[in-house]
Amino acid sequence: MTYIQYRDINNCMEERVINILLDIKADIGELKKGQFELKTRIDKVETNLGGRMDKLESRMGNLESDVSELKSDMSEVKSTVNALGDALLDTSREVKQIKAKKG
Repeated sequence: MTYIQYRDINNCMEERVINILLDIKADIGELKKGQFELKTRIDKVETNLGGRMDKLESRMGNLESDVSELKSDMSEVKSTVNALGDALLDTSREVKQIKAKKG
């Protein structure tokens, strides 16, 4: 192999290596761009999720408040029913006493 042939082969190999390195550099650039796009999308999703979580927490707070109100209302209804039941028993006794006096 002559020096010229060796030099040509060497130049060809150097060119191939340089082209491979340029391809790798381009791939890295695309990966970085893709990584940035993914990060942007993830940030957007996190922001949306955070907003939805805030809304959900607010709705849960409202629901808990409504449940507390319902419990309070149920307690009032129970008291009213018990009072009506007692009044009905008293009225029934009074009616019996009145009938007994008339009879």
